[in-house]
Amino acid sequence: MGLLEISLALLAIGFLIYKWSTATFKTFEARKLYFEKPYPLVGNSGGSFFQRRSFQKELSEFYDRTREQKLAGFFNLRTPMIAVNDPQLIKKVCIKDFDHFPNHPLVFHSDERLVNDMVSSMTDQRWKHMRNTLSPVFTAAKMRNMFTLMNESFAECLQHLDTSASLPGQKGFEVDMKALCNKLSNDIIATTAFGLKVNSYKNPENEFYDIGQTLVFTRGLGFFKFMLASMMPRIFKFLGLTIFETAKIEYFVRLVVDAIRYREQHNISRPDMIQLLMEAKKESQNNWTDDEIVAQCFIFFFAAFENNSNFICTTTYELLHNPEVQERLYEEVKETQGSLNGGSLTYDTVQKMTYMDMVISESLRKWSLAPITDRICTKDYTLTDEDGSKLFDFKAGDRVIIPITGLHLDERYFPEPRKFDPERFSEERKGELVPYTYLPFGVGPRNCIGNRYALMQIKGFLFNLLLNYKIEASPKTTKDLWESARGLNFVPSEGLWMHLVPRK
Repeated sequence: MGLLEISLALLAIGFLIYKWSTATFKTFEARKLYFEKPYPLVGNSGGSFFQRRSFQKELSEFYDRTREQKLAGFFNLRTPMIAVNDPQLIKKVCIKDFDHFPNHPLVFHSDERLVNDMVSSMTDQRWKHMRNTLSPVFTAAKMRNMFTLMNESFAECLQHLDTSASLPGQKGFEVDMKALCNKLSNDIIATTAFGLKVNSYKNPENEFYDIGQTLVFTRGLGFFKFMLASMMPRIFKFLGLTIFETAKIEYFVRLVVDAIRYREQHNISRPDMIQLLMEAKKESQNNWTDDEIVAQCFIFFFAAFENNSNFICTTTYELLHNPEVQERLYEEVKETQGSLNGGSLTYDTVQKMTYMDMVISESLRKWSLAPITDRICTKDYTLTDEDGSKLFDFKAGDRVIIPITGLHLDERYFPEPRKFDPERFSEERKGELVPYTYLPFGVGPRNCIGNRYALMQIKGFLFNLLLNYKIEASPKTTKDLWESARGLNFVPSEGLWMHLVPRK
């Protein structure tokens, strides 16, 4: 084949790719919905796709440009999505008319084991039955017992930090909070979700941590496979690829199934997720399979591992930049410790820490760990305004997004949105919040079921950390986390460095 033929073949391939990558871009024009011009292949999310900014920042900027529109078209790569910007319409879509938008759209289509058995992937009645089964698992009473397991992981983390603090001739030491919290998050998931006791500080090469790291798809090969499965599912399947390695999935299935069998045979009880799911399965009328039970433990790697680690990172980052907030929180921590009379921290004690709750709430506002929540329309629906006038005709199959990051950083709802101000959530002021503008764990029946789990983890860890250390900036501390974050990674790849100074 000559040079001309090769050039023509490449041009033809390029043209076909261009046509494929823009095939959906007339969607909103035909339906008379406001949208911004998308770019081939990347749509309106080129900045995060090419690692120039974080997805949170990209969504926030898109929201700022389109917020005067109650609805706006957004292209996430090739996928057309309808952003609902108005709080009252969010209530309609996610709560009042939930039966038209009951499901999350599938992020990627896969027949892999466990993937479609996670409650977040389930749809319609199957989801409803599993959600009803799981709801009692996440009550305050159940979390109260599980908190004892978290306390053990907090203690191991502090022991690890104390080793660094005891080095002679230095006042304080540098720590990569991201690396530290990844290990903490790993150990807490291991003990609370899988019934496995590991210490990733003493044994950083432990099997659970190594395998768990391969399941995080915000970076590396995992990110590439995730994007390919989302954008080109047929090619992904044709190439015989899988999001997760079969051997890694089998490892987690064995962990849970073996634990269940052993506990049943030896009448053993432990206040962890496996135990709670065993009890929930007995009480449920649905005959859940082993895989469906394992999948609810497995989801912790996607819902909890990265998010809970980043949650601690962004909150401690704010504390080092706002020393007066840190000092006030430390005073509450000291006062709380005094009330324990030498006893261990409990779930109920944590719940009584009002300033801690204000700090955490403001952290969730400013650093939305989930930039959006999404729904898919399952039956045709006409959305109307408060006066009954028609706004838009949704069709079955339409994807909807709620721009959480945009709402949280909208100065109309949160004045000086880039300022870290826990007082927004004080008893005196939290009544001023406009409903459906603060959505850190989503909204409606499909909100995050594990919010209590996430909150007790960060509150328990901050209590222990601040009791023992003052958090300060180090020479390696990221100057501007918002500007430096890239893609799906909220925390820079080089880590999030801080300086810890022992209080004693």
